Amino acid sequence: MGLVYIFISLYNLHNNVKKNVLIRGIDEGTYRRAKSAATARGISVGKAMNEALDRWAKDAAYADLETEFDANLAFVASNWEKLRESRGKAVVVAGGVLRGVFNGYPQARAFASKFRLALAFVVDEPPLEREIEIGPELEV
Repeated sequence: MGLVYIFISLYNLHNNVKKNVLIRGIDEGTYRRAKSAATARGISVGKAMNEALDRWAKDAAYADLETEFDANLAFVASNWEKLRESRGKAVVVAGGVLRGVFNGYPQARAFASKFRLALAFVVDEPPLEREIEIGPELEV
């Protein structure tokens, strides 16, 4: 399908895309305190949730994902000549390491899904454009 398969949505990270969601299991007391705090700051509960979720995600692993993504790209850039030996085959790079070479993109994509973040692409000429695939749970 695309040249690069990424398990995160770079589009959502860099664009202010809003989505309505239902969050189950929120403690009623916690919600009331959050609503009061948001009102006191003059912001909506949605804005407060965005701030809290963003802070939580950054603390949890976003920095690690960004570092891993950069390591994957650096591996491809520094090993492109060696990767060209697999011209016409699909490769998977994860954790800054070549993880596998496959006869077809569908097999590479299935294998790449085992990793938290991976690049899967068919080796041809260095890609000038990159297609980012967003998983169904990250639909825009």
